[in-house]
Order: sequence, then structure tokens, then C-alpha cells
Amino acid sequence: MENKRFGLGVIVCVFNKDFSRILLLKRNKEKRNINKADWGNVGGRVEWGEKLDEACIREAKEEIGINLNIKRLKIIEIKETTQNPIAPEVHFLHFVYATTIDENEKLTLNFNCNGESDCYEWFDLNELPDKTLDSKEHLIQLSITAKKEFLEDEK
Repeated sequence: MENKRFGLGVIVCVFNKDFSRILLLKRNKEKRNINKADWGNVGGRVEWGEKLDEACIREAKEEIGINLNIKRLKIIEIKETTQNPIAPEVHFLHFVYATTIDENEKLTLNFNCNGESDCYEWFDLNELPDKTLDSKEHLIQLSITAKKEFLEDEK
């Protein structure tokens, strides 16, 4: 029991402006083998002393090379993970955020930083790839929740 610990993470669901498409990262071979999934969202662990929204911004910069607008980040879910294949000794709380960007915005995978991902791709929510970290149904539900949050803000 002494090696058991808690971890905080953020997940950033990046949608296009009308929430019909989601940006997913194809993880590297090692991560694909561990997770038994190919595609996932931007995200990672929260560093000590870092606020959650700051972690989202840092992870997006590290993973896809863009500076997210903090005002365009909305928390949409808190996800608890007790059976993580990468770190089975860690009980994780993931704070799931959503944001929107223009699909034509130039993205850059940072291979020098962490090499976690091989590529990225925009997917129509009706044509999601197989082997996603979150189920297709869950990704669709996240898009619905995110769209409601953003529409509510515009009122």
C-alpha cells in the first residue's frame, strides 16, 4: 500500500468551431501498446503548483504547438481512473476541458519534447476511428456537453 498515490491530470478535447469534428492524436507505438488504443485527446499530468487551466495550456503547447486562449477553456467533466495501465499504482482524477480552434490553424507535434504522438487528425464525430482511448460514444457525449457549455456562455 505504501507505493499507492493520487495523480491529477487534464484532458483537452479540441473541437472545431461548430463541434462537428474533434482533433485526436495518434499516440506513439509504446503508448498504443500499453493503452490498447491508438487515438486520444491532448492531455497529461498536472505539475506541482500548476493550476488546471495552466496545465491545459502547457499540454496543448507541448503536444500540438498552439497557445490556447484560457477564456476559451471550459471544464466539462471530471473523470476518475483507478485502473490505469501506464501507472497502475496511481489513482487519477482527470479534469476534462473543451476548447475550439479553427481547423486550419497550423499545429505542430513537438517530437523533441516528448514524442508521445506520431500524428494528429481531425475526425468527424460520426466517423471516429477505431481504438480510441475514450469510447466513441463518450467522445460524442463530450462534444454535446461542450457545445451546450459554449452556447450557454454566448447567451
